[in-house]
Amino acid sequence: MLIITMLLRRIAGRLSAVPTTSGRLPRDSSASNHVPAPLYWRTPWLRWHLLSWITLTLLAPPFWAIGILLTINPHSDQPWFWPATMAIVPLANGLAILLTNQRHHRARFTSRRDVTLYYFAVSMPMCCALFTLVLWATNAITGLVGPLAVGTHGTPSTVIALWAAGLIAGVGISSSAHASILHAWLAFEA
Repeated sequence: MLIITMLLRRIAGRLSAVPTTSGRLPRDSSASNHVPAPLYWRTPWLRWHLLSWITLTLLAPPFWAIGILLTINPHSDQPWFWPATMAIVPLANGLAILLTNQRHHRARFTSRRDVTLYYFAVSMPMCCALFTLVLWATNAITGLVGPLAVGTHGTPSTVIALWAAGLIAGVGISSSAHASILHAWLAFEA
């Protein structure tokens, strides 16, 4: 269902409710017992999920920022780190889509907000864990975070750990925040 259609239905529903003499909308006794309708996968679901995955991957800031920088100059001080960081985004988004679909199959989501929160809760830690593994496996922490920690006061290992934690959280959030919202709108309909 399109966003415009949903907005028009909501406006029409509010305009059709006639206020009583007190100025309030009439109370519906069934409104308190109302159970929201579950969301459904868009059909054909495989194409919509594939479109969602491709869109989420291409719109992720770490993916396109690193891709643009590698296009400008492919020679890097960390030749395995940057492509591996780009590979984290589609991998984490694909796994988050699978886990979200499994959760929806077991117990249907009733709102896009629930889909968004669940997707973010799954995808963000996954991105952070994978990025931490890539930092550790390629030994890129000193080369990437070391220059940031030089001008900061404090114990060098503590400062590097704080900068690394900030960088890891930034990659996790920037890869997952937009993805959770877009997936809820692209893959599900009311």
